[in-house]
Amino acid sequence: MPSSKSASQSRIAGPFIKAVKERPLLADGGIGTLLYSRGASPDASFEHLNLTNKELVQDIHVEYLNAGAEIITTNSFGANKFKLANFGLENDVWNINVWAAKVARNAREIAGVPAFIAGSVGPTGRLVPPIGDTREATLFEVFREQMDGLLAGGVDLFTIETMSSIEELTVAVKAARSICDLPVVAQVSFSPEGHTFFGITPEDVSRLFDNLGEDAPEIIGINCGAGPGPVFDALLKMTSTLARRKDLHLLGYSSLPNAGQPSMSEGHFKYVSPPDYCASYVDPYIRAGSKVVGGCCGTTPEHIAAMRKSMDRYIANSKPHSRSSTLTDIPAQGGGIAISLREQEEIDSQDVDSKDDTDAAEREPLRIRLQALKDNKEKKNDFFVSVELDPPKGAVTKKLLKAAAMLYESGADSINVGDSPMARVRMSSLASCQLISNKVGIETIIHFTTRDRNLMGIQADLLGCQALGIRNILALTGDPPALGNYAHATAVYDVDSIGLIRIISQLNQGKDIAGNTIGKPTNLSIGCALNCTHEDRKLELDRFKRKLEAGAHFVMTQPIYQVSDLSDFLDEFGDCPVPILVGIMPLHSSKHAEYLHNEVPGISIPDKIRAAMAKAGEQGARIGLELAEALLEQVRDICQGTYLVPSFGRYEDMCDLTRRLKQPKSESVTQK
Repeated sequence: MPSSKSASQSRIAGPFIKAVKERPLLADGGIGTLLYSRGASPDASFEHLNLTNKELVQDIHVEYLNAGAEIITTNSFGANKFKLANFGLENDVWNINVWAAKVARNAREIAGVPAFIAGSVGPTGRLVPPIGDTREATLFEVFREQMDGLLAGGVDLFTIETMSSIEELTVAVKAARSICDLPVVAQVSFSPEGHTFFGITPEDVSRLFDNLGEDAPEIIGINCGAGPGPVFDALLKMTSTLARRKDLHLLGYSSLPNAGQPSMSEGHFKYVSPPDYCASYVDPYIRAGSKVVGGCCGTTPEHIAAMRKSMDRYIANSKPHSRSSTLTDIPAQGGGIAISLREQEEIDSQDVDSKDDTDAAEREPLRIRLQALKDNKEKKNDFFVSVELDPPKGAVTKKLLKAAAMLYESGADSINVGDSPMARVRMSSLASCQLISNKVGIETIIHFTTRDRNLMGIQADLLGCQALGIRNILALTGDPPALGNYAHATAVYDVDSIGLIRIISQLNQGKDIAGNTIGKPTNLSIGCALNCTHEDRKLELDRFKRKLEAGAHFVMTQPIYQVSDLSDFLDEFGDCPVPILVGIMPLHSSKHAEYLHNEVPGISIPDKIRAAMAKAGEQGARIGLELAEALLEQVRDICQGTYLVPSFGRYEDMCDLTRRLKQPKSESVTQK
């Protein structure tokens, strides 16, 4: 743990601190309010939904982001051991909090807007002496356990909220400071009468700073308990008291009121304060010193949208601040990369500089290049490398294009792009391939499924691929919707992958599937999938034969983990007349290996490989890459290339492996 001084300096330099120094930020509203309104049982743990219904929680985060929130709080308010024990979930603290953060980060990526992820930490429900008998050391460990999970999930700051006890709040802040240097927003909950459940007043909050010294929170404030008016009154009392202290290094305050007081109507709580009323307090809160403004119970995306308008008006009227130009460090999507809103606008228009590349119409078709590798047995060093990328879950493509550019520079020959794999909605693979091709300059292989397209849609999109220069098609049937996040969606399946191959072959002859001329024939290279370890070997052999008869030009296998998986299949099938790209998914850890082996259809990992990963321990990622490289050296004689599947988005590892595979064999051996 760094010294208090260095820790303080680190916090001051962080993105959140820089942002709130520039201007006030808008937080989200009530999460529990929306969960309750959408059917979540008040008798069950809302936090457990992070594991059982991620999509519901994610959708709420996205709604707040779309409404204009710049801070979203994780669904983890009651995710501590004591409160989870009420539901028999005390052993799930880590998973619930990790996923609370991950779901929020995922929502940020889907929304495609910059935002901070605040790890929500609420009261434990236990009391310290003299009122209760729970020791401070016990509370400390309970808070620390929860915060460890949130930190591992990737939060940008901690929000300790709805506290009624200065003593418990003190312990919570200490726990946060003990594990990291992330900023802390500490919030107390006052009743409309102006005190907490334990009689604490806004003026009493001064004690928190006496208890903590330099470890005091960066922002102190008020949430829950009361509506906009009483919260404003309490804020004025708090700021008046703390302003008299010259020893504080406080950056500002936070104000997150309820939407008034609730009433019971038809078995549901109803909050009375409308969005415009709540929004009318944004200006007063900011002028009183609030750096964070948002909502709590009863507030909805509609309330936050109204507050957004009020805050934008305040910023526009303030000297020289502007929302689009001064906010420089709000994290965007994915792993918390900090970019400015101005940078975001530039990224949207030119994510990656376009590279000069041979036009697709002039490039030698992939099927011909791969066949040449197969026919020329002497060119062992010419090993084709494609890397699989998943399209983004939203419409922001910065991460996708950055990964593609890295792989291109590393020597990859192509990028193959999934089509909503595992039946989970992602951006169109057609659009993704076009963006990669145009802005990065690397060739693409599109995964094209029949799940979502009828015969008209299939042919329309294939013609679109030809027109856009996307000339390499991996023909797939596609995972059924029941496996994904839209289980009730209707699958089409007018044809399967074999029928799709026939359609593409027909288009390559200048006719559609009905025999009508399309004018100039398409020039599409057709790939097919092969599962070497399919439990029904006879069925897979038959389907593979039919795919080749239908016109497949090359093969891409499911990931394998021993050379015999492929060689034994080919021994039974006979000579494969088309080039083979062998699927390789490097293992990351023993847990990863066991999951793939035991839970993912089509993947079988030998006992010796799983044992090696178990022995590798913390070196699992390195050992997994070494095993993958060794396997590829073994299969060079029976295949013409590989397609690499990154685990956990580890594209840097794929870049390293690609560079090694592209080295002449003598160099590669020398450097091992």
